[in-house]
Amino acid sequence: MRNIALRLTTAVIAASFLLTTPAQAAGKVYLGRVGALSSKIKEKVESSNATLTKFFEEINRKGGIHGNQIELVFGDDGFDSNRHVEETKRIIAKHQPIAFIGSSGSGGPQELIKQGILAEARIPLIAPITGAIPLRNDPYIFPIRASWVDELQKLSQQVQALGHQRVAVLYQNDSDGKFGVFAARQEFKKLNMDLVATAAYDRNTMDVAPAVKTLLEAQPTAILLAGVQEALAEFLKQYRLAGGTAQMYTISVVDAQELIQVAGINAARGTGISQVLPFIFADSTPISKEYRAFAKRNKLNIGYTEFEFYIAGKLVAEALRKAGSEPTGEKLIKALESLDNFNVGGYRLSFAPDRHAGSKFVEVTVIGQSGQLVR
Repeated sequence: MRNIALRLTTAVIAASFLLTTPAQAAGKVYLGRVGALSSKIKEKVESSNATLTKFFEEINRKGGIHGNQIELVFGDDGFDSNRHVEETKRIIAKHQPIAFIGSSGSGGPQELIKQGILAEARIPLIAPITGAIPLRNDPYIFPIRASWVDELQKLSQQVQALGHQRVAVLYQNDSDGKFGVFAARQEFKKLNMDLVATAAYDRNTMDVAPAVKTLLEAQPTAILLAGVQEALAEFLKQYRLAGGTAQMYTISVVDAQELIQVAGINAARGTGISQVLPFIFADSTPISKEYRAFAKRNKLNIGYTEFEFYIAGKLVAEALRKAGSEPTGEKLIKALESLDNFNVGGYRLSFAPDRHAGSKFVEVTVIGQSGQLVR
């Protein structure tokens, strides 16, 4: 009789273990992060991953959130939408995360929407690094940055204010780049500026020579650059060497220092860059000061993309506190939707059940004389 009872007790314990999800086991909460590690933006992805890792390590050293330790699970999509889906599915199947953080571009997240991956798992994607409009209207996605339209509107106003009338666009030949051309065209039309030429380069390449030729021939006085920094830097270098003199403007996903490293200060100087977060190279806001101190003590790179992941970490941590000691994806979504005025050290995010795009903040910075960013 005693042996039977022992076997029954053992069976119950085993069954309980099998029914325990990874997010519940040993007080752990899993978060997924899929980025383009095997691509031209590898260094920026690695740096952003390091920022996110150190952020949650600091939280875990203080006991985690409601006693739960936060564990990150990383995937590599190589800037390929189909791989993004496969990596997301792999992480969901193996770790059952309650959310994903960040993305490289909008192609992967848009494919997640199309295939209903997040809806099926009932988990959110928080802070995709893109301003694509389709991602701002999905019930499982929570952007924390302004849209491409917001950025292009601000840049177009700056271009007009400086007296430019003949404008061109260089773009990456993908959905984000094509949308950039469309949105720029609309903004230029509103401001009575002429879009005199467009030119493209293929994603994951540096083949910008044809675009250089096209835009030199068009002779614009200003060029809007919509792509990734490695290719845009190569364009800047070749365009300036060929005698091009147009004023350059680009969007927030481009890092000024990496532009300078590839193109050189002489080619990059004067480039206007829209930013969707507070200025990080001075104490413009409490969160800027806090982030720089965090990066310094953890020996991390300082940059706007890394800053965005830092803020994303702050948002996820707050949502986890609201979601309670046994968080799920659905609880996390409700917690995020309750943050209608979340003040992240002077940077405000506002969500609601019918509004998942948290910010419209945009300002323009410029690469200064010696390579520093100035406002």
